[in-house]
Amino acid sequence: MAIASILVIGNRDISQSIISALAFPSENESAPYRISVLTQEGQTPYLPSHTAPRSVEHKTSDFTAASLERAFAGRDVIISTVFGADYDLQASIINAAVAAGVKGFIPHEFGHDTINTKVQRRISGGAERAKVIEHLRANRSIEWVAVAVGCVLDTALLAGNLGFDLEWQSSSINGSGEETFPAISLERVGVVIRRVIEHWETIKNQYIYATGVITSGNELVASLERTTASKWSIGHSEVYECVREGESRVSRGFLDSGMFLLERSVLYDEALHATEPFKDRSANKDLNLEPETVDGIVSKAYHEFNHRGKLGCGCGS
Repeated sequence: MAIASILVIGNRDISQSIISALAFPSENESAPYRISVLTQEGQTPYLPSHTAPRSVEHKTSDFTAASLERAFAGRDVIISTVFGADYDLQASIINAAVAAGVKGFIPHEFGHDTINTKVQRRISGGAERAKVIEHLRANRSIEWVAVAVGCVLDTALLAGNLGFDLEWQSSSINGSGEETFPAISLERVGVVIRRVIEHWETIKNQYIYATGVITSGNELVASLERTTASKWSIGHSEVYECVREGESRVSRGFLDSGMFLLERSVLYDEALHATEPFKDRSANKDLNLEPETVDGIVSKAYHEFNHRGKLGCGCGS
């Protein structure tokens, strides 16, 4: 399938990373695709800072079927970076893409392995995401690729969602710290999707695993200590305590903080077997992707932590 026109649905960090990789593949290469971004009505698109005026077309939608079909007309591939845990809405987006004659679709995954049934039971929306994959598998009218990337490490470090405090240089690890998990940089997520587009014919109609590096809590601490040139304080707790506290917060209505804990527990809970597919069935070779390094991801995150908001830094661009 020839791919010339791509529409990205979404208006946050993941969509920005994908747009950057597709529209600006390298300093010396012009964009090979016509890129559009679709947001809700009234939103200003969240684009890379180096985006030239009108280089990315901005479209809006109220996300009704008719509105989506109009927005999708003439597109070869739709990439959704929103509503992953809302099966009904995600299915309606897919159905509108089929009705508009779109050839390929990439659903909102970009995280944990949500076709793992144990992961589905742990995190909210996991089962809904899996239903989206089944919907795509059952639909012969559109090609698709779903991509699990693991933990977006730099984003999680900056948000404090992993238990690593960049300001106070302290860490809270669930488990021994030797448990391994897949991690990736935000920038690399966009590169992965660009490679998926470039290798579409060889990987279409598959759920693939393409992380940046396999790491551990202890390796993260060591990298943070090297990056900050400081000794970090380290605390440990059991994985079940993280799960229990996460479930307790969710039950008390603190959904965001509870879900962060439950998603963190997936990284350290070896009983879920959530890391094995990233090791045994990695698509990185098929996509011609070299591994990232923990130090590279951590140092970039720490640089952004120290400089974000300062003029001339370019962090997050």
